[in-house]
Amino acid sequence: MRLHYCSKHALILSIFIITVASSSKGQGTARPMNASAVVGTWSGESICVGNRPACKNEVVVYRFEPVTNRSTVVILLADKIIRGKRVPMYRLEFQYDEARRTLSCEFTQGHTRGMWEYQIKADTIEGTGTVLSGKSVARRVKVKRVREDQMPAAPNRESYGL
Repeated sequence: MRLHYCSKHALILSIFIITVASSSKGQGTARPMNASAVVGTWSGESICVGNRPACKNEVVVYRFEPVTNRSTVVILLADKIIRGKRVPMYRLEFQYDEARRTLSCEFTQGHTRGMWEYQIKADTIEGTGTVLSGKSVARRVKVKRVREDQMPAAPNRESYGL
């Protein structure tokens, strides 16, 4: 079977269009992510859950930083804002689960073992802090991506024990 000159070009053009269309990102299609997608500054609320008299609601600033040669791990430098200043709270290492689009970290603070787990949705991260002994949620967090220059000055990295 011989194709005419125009038919050959039409066929080649059709194949090209189909290839480009199938390889481009369509609207609503989830794009692959790794832990570096959360690198940057995030701010929002950390709200107490349940009867915890010592717990205080906080405005928080999270700085997620990459870890060299570990694409599924980020470091979180967490601050709370008190009287317009950022006060360091803790530094934790989070594991990123691409399939679930979550960040999680098990930690021990004093006698308390806990787990942070965050769900990532574009420029919003929502999650919980759970006390593992009773498997009870202690905090709910919701933060949005912000520019660092929109926040009070960050504490020195040494403040987190780095």
